[in-house]
Amino acid sequence: MEALEKLMDPGIIWVLIPVVAIIGYYVNKGLKNHYAHVERKEKIRMGIDPDTED
Repeated sequence: MEALEKLMDPGIIWVLIPVVAIIGYYVNKGLKNHYAHVERKEKIRMGIDPDTED
């Protein structure tokens, strides 16, 4: 519980919020790229050319 109290200190929170936001941004971007890659692989597996536009 003492560690949580240290994290709630205003001197720490102003550093933590941007760090968590930056990490969250890149994790989100990475997951989107991963799922796009998986979707592309599945289209290829099903015989659909993923490079053609509808």
